[in-house]
Amino acid sequence: MHQSSFFRLFPPPKYMVTRFAGLEISDDAIRCLQYKLTIHGQEILKSDEVSVPAGLIQGGDMKDEKIITELLTTFVKKNKLKYVSVSVPEEKAYLFQTDVVGVNTKDIAQNIEFKLEENVPLSARDAVFYFDIMPIEATGGVLRASVSVVPKTYIEKQIEYLQSVGLSPVAFEVAPKSIARVALNNEPNKTSMVVHFMNEKTGIYIVSGGVVCFTSTIVSSSPISDEINHTFEYWKSKTDAKIDEIVLCGKGALKYESGLMNTISVEKCPVVVANTWRNAFDIDKYVPHMSRDESLDYIIVAGLALEQ
Repeated sequence: MHQSSFFRLFPPPKYMVTRFAGLEISDDAIRCLQYKLTIHGQEILKSDEVSVPAGLIQGGDMKDEKIITELLTTFVKKNKLKYVSVSVPEEKAYLFQTDVVGVNTKDIAQNIEFKLEENVPLSARDAVFYFDIMPIEATGGVLRASVSVVPKTYIEKQIEYLQSVGLSPVAFEVAPKSIARVALNNEPNKTSMVVHFMNEKTGIYIVSGGVVCFTSTIVSSSPISDEINHTFEYWKSKTDAKIDEIVLCGKGALKYESGLMNTISVEKCPVVVANTWRNAFDIDKYVPHMSRDESLDYIIVAGLALEQ
C-alpha cells in the first residue's frame, strides 16, 4: 500500500508503535482506543467514548465548533491522549478503481496522480491519496489499484484543529480500511461485504483481500436488504470474484443478523456479526472489558489503533 505524506504524517519510533490511540470524531460520538503490549500479547490499555449531541457534526462538518472543542478538550485530558491515528468520515473521501502501469510503488503513484482529475473533482495538487493494489482474483489478472482521495484542505484543517487541543496526529484513514484491518479475514481470495450501522446512516463496503474496493453510504431509512442485493448485483457485473460473506458491524449490529439472513436474496452467503478483535488479540487468551455489542461501536478505533 502507498500512502501520501499527509496520510502517514510522522510514523512514531518503533518503541512507540503501540502508544498511539485510534480516534474517531463522528456524528454521534467521540471515541478512542489504545492497545498495550504485555507478556501475554496485545491488550486494551484504554477505551472511552462521549456522546455528541444530535446535529453538532454532520458528515464530518462541525456545525458548532465551540461545543465540539469543549467536548474534545475534556475527552483528551481525561484519557491523556497525545499521538492519534484519526478516522476520516466517508463523506470526505472519494474512492475509485483504475488500471495502472509501473514496476514499483513510485511509478504507480505517479500514474495515479495523472488520473486523479479524471475520477474525482480535485487536482493532484489539491488532493492527498493512498492506494492498494487489488488482488488478482478480483481483477481477472489486471494490475488495478483502489484509490482513496481526500481534499488536501480538509486534512490540513484537521491537523491544525487537532493540534489546537493538544493532539499530534500520526495518520489519517477512512473508516472502511480501519474496519477491514481489525475485523476481517484478509486473505487474497476472500471477499466480504461489510454493513456498518451508524445512527442516521449505514455504510456498505466491499473488501477483497483486505483492499476496500467499493463504498456506499445510505440513510438509515432506506431498506438495507434492498441495498445489499443491489450491491451484490453491481459487484457481480464488475468481477468474477464472488462475495463470500456479509459482515455486520457498528451500532446495534447484533439485532440485524437474523433479519437480514431472511430478507436478502443472495443464496449461500452467510451473514455474520463482526468480531471486532479478530486481528487485535486472541479472545481465548484475553477477554476485553466490554461486551460484544459495545465492541461493535469501537470497531473503527480498534482498527486505527493497530500498527499500520
